[in-house]
Amino acid sequence: MPLLEIKNLSKNYEDKPILENITLSIEKGTIMGIIGPTGCGKTTLLRIIDLLEHPSSGKILFDGLDTSKSKKDRMEIRRRIGMVFQNPVVFNGTVFDNIHYGLNIRGQDKKSSRHKILELLKSLGLEGYEDQDASTLSGGETQRISLARALITQPDILLLDEPTANLDPVSTEKIEAIIEDLHQKKQTTMIIATHNLMQGQRLSDEIAILNKKIHQIGKPEEIFRTPKNKFVADFVGMENVIRGKAKKADHDLTLINLGGIVIYSSTPLEGGVYASIRPEDITVSNMKVRTSALNEFKGTVREIKDIGTLINLKVDLGEIFTVYMTKKSFLDLKITIGSQVWLQFKASAVHVFK
Repeated sequence: MPLLEIKNLSKNYEDKPILENITLSIEKGTIMGIIGPTGCGKTTLLRIIDLLEHPSSGKILFDGLDTSKSKKDRMEIRRRIGMVFQNPVVFNGTVFDNIHYGLNIRGQDKKSSRHKILELLKSLGLEGYEDQDASTLSGGETQRISLARALITQPDILLLDEPTANLDPVSTEKIEAIIEDLHQKKQTTMIIATHNLMQGQRLSDEIAILNKKIHQIGKPEEIFRTPKNKFVADFVGMENVIRGKAKKADHDLTLINLGGIVIYSSTPLEGGVYASIRPEDITVSNMKVRTSALNEFKGTVREIKDIGTLINLKVDLGEIFTVYMTKKSFLDLKITIGSQVWLQFKASAVHVFK
């Protein structure tokens, strides 16, 4: 049974839809990344899961319990959830007092909790901070104290709202390392809401792309390689997304007319579609070659950009295609602006969606 199930959840503020028909299932010991642009509803969704807000419709089941049934059940469930907010606050007092807060309201005194808190501080790289005034901490330290305050109660699920959005790169690396450690060593169940696509990809077992509604759920590599619609393709930075018209061809292939060219795909769709080809799935040569790739076109290099370890080419085939190639291959082919080159890509490399 999943630890958390969200069923057909919607949220409106003054008749304005914030979340629409959200359905999610989160298994114990996994990390779910809720990823989307600013204002897409990520924080609202976390606050509803944390039972700080009520949905307009739909329901949440926590370990099989319906969170809407009784106030008593809601209080018990809330005690099993930890949340770290995007802009965490610290209470007046020492670091120790801040972390002890959750244990204090559960009736555990400071003396019996001391060893547990000191061990947690050590694991977060804050050994010796227990007597420091919490108001003197840096942003990264404050975020780690907020994380410690959530973890000290040993929650069944940890909610993280943009956990590194306001941090410098060094602090971000520390927080991400802590999250990975919690996942690997303690199998802590987590939901991370972030607009940072790379962070979500690095940390999550599964990703949900959110923009009021969930556009796609899947493994990170699935989301990046096979987006289900134009919003997801644009959000993950998919290159070479071109609108066209598809029809069935022979041998389980699809022909897609992109306007300037016609390409083959192995995706069985018909009618108005988008076709996308990842730049790294396209090979470049300076002459026509014998290849198993069904798609081969001659074009003109319009733009060359050095992007670090790779060269980014814009090649005009009647449609402009982005291609990535290594610097060695680029130099070997002696490509310049205006060069005539051949591009090849397999039908299986052409991802098609409505």
